[in-house]
Amino acid sequence: MTGHTPELRLRPTPFVSVVVPVYNEERHIRTCLASVLGQDYPQDRYEIIVADGGSTDRTRDIVQEIASSHPNVRLIDNTGRTQAAGLNRAILASSGDFVARQDGHAEWTPHHLSRSIELLLQSGADNVGGQQKAIGTTTTGRAIACAMSSPFGVGGARFRYSQQSEEVTTVFLGTFRRTVFTGAGMFNEAYPPHEDYELNHRIRARGGRILYSPDIPVRYHVRESLRELARQYFLYGRAKVRVAWASPGVMRPYHLAAPCLVAAVAGTPVFLVTRSGRRLGICAAAAYAAACVAAGARCTVREPAAVRLRAPFVFPVLHMSWGAGFWIGVFEHRGGPRR
Repeated sequence: MTGHTPELRLRPTPFVSVVVPVYNEERHIRTCLASVLGQDYPQDRYEIIVADGGSTDRTRDIVQEIASSHPNVRLIDNTGRTQAAGLNRAILASSGDFVARQDGHAEWTPHHLSRSIELLLQSGADNVGGQQKAIGTTTTGRAIACAMSSPFGVGGARFRYSQQSEEVTTVFLGTFRRTVFTGAGMFNEAYPPHEDYELNHRIRARGGRILYSPDIPVRYHVRESLRELARQYFLYGRAKVRVAWASPGVMRPYHLAAPCLVAAVAGTPVFLVTRSGRRLGICAAAAYAAACVAAGARCTVREPAAVRLRAPFVFPVLHMSWGAGFWIGVFEHRGGPRR
């Protein structure tokens, strides 16, 4: 464990449980677990629990192969199938003083665990997470990764782009004190895929603190097609309503930007009735298109031309999908909260 102060180095090395919910992750699970096993944290001071939600590819075989040569790796069944269910089952099966969440298509740097524990001990925070370094392999995937790292693309999700340590509302993945789960409770399985934001909201509501640090970046493999991205962000927007219905405090003004954009597009026929309305609509559309082009140029400065050309088209997919999902969520809950 790397410590920057003598008192931290003198403390016993805490035992950490790494929990990894997976489903059909054969493309990335080997590199994911290699990054976790490659930590500079003492190997005998952390365990890795992979909760599989019924994968139909080679995910289970790969995990079992790795576990056969690494006694601190364990595979369990996630009968609940969702990510939140997998996290809860893995946490209940774990024994660490701290719980580090990992994703099946993400990779850590070698100092992730040591730095995360160090930050928790130094700051007294309840959860600490680092910057999500979006990675794409295809031309479209690289354009998606660039857009997902842009403030224009993801708004207040500061863990995707911030370069300074700060207290935030939520982080990507995260390393938690175990006491969080006895105090604030487990991941709520009623809110996939927004269970992380909802849990962090409960932590903060109890006076806890969520710390973000760019010192612990995490490589995250994005969706490689606009269709997959649209589905992902539609589910995000829809889930936001479910969470907000139960906990209105999770909403921030920037969360309404995409729903307002969708509402404006849906109301286009009204603007077309009059000449002034048509002019206003054309000006608004041109301004949005220009903003997409400008943001795309800023986030792809070091990318080849093919990626730069695609990036402006990613932003409408992010915004419209999230906004559409939000409105669907509103309509689903207009008669009262339903699971």
